[in-house]
Amino acid sequence: MKIEENEHHTPGTIVRSGTVIAVCYSSELINGVGKQPHQSALITTWGIPGDRHYGETRMSHSLRKSVPNDRPITAVGVEAVRDVCELLGIPHIPAGGLGENLLLEGLGDLSDLQAGDELYITGADGTPGAVLVVRKQNEPCSNLQIYHRLMVREMYGRRGVVCTVLREGPASTGDRVELVRKASAPGARP
Repeated sequence: MKIEENEHHTPGTIVRSGTVIAVCYSSELINGVGKQPHQSALITTWGIPGDRHYGETRMSHSLRKSVPNDRPITAVGVEAVRDVCELLGIPHIPAGGLGENLLLEGLGDLSDLQAGDELYITGADGTPGAVLVVRKQNEPCSNLQIYHRLMVREMYGRRGVVCTVLREGPASTGDRVELVRKASAPGARP
């Protein structure tokens, strides 16, 4: 299915669709990594107000200084979480447990998402929600070892994606999410 051009985005193709199964944010991280699930949130240019990672800047641990926040939203595919927990023989990690803002179902483990892909969120009533642009794959942090010593290795390439916000808007549990790939995105097929 093709998406027509309008004021918010360029044309693209819906690759697949799924559902937002959790919206998570916390002012402080739970166990150094997790976030609290909520029913809904307003996603703004700088992320979700009240979230630990909200703001115009973020702390870069590798550079040891404040840098522009070019990754205000993190999305994770629940399929990856389920697969890794089963592989490692550990209990399922709860929503928000990987520090994600959005836990998605139906889009797979998100390992094939690439820079420039877009995630369109639409409310159950058809109301347009936020539109996110994938910046890159989210590398797993060592703090994920609280779940299992091999968690970082097993989540590598499946920790989800970090995104910027193309259009501000709401996101709620149960919303539809569509993965849109623009024809000009690297690796996109005509």
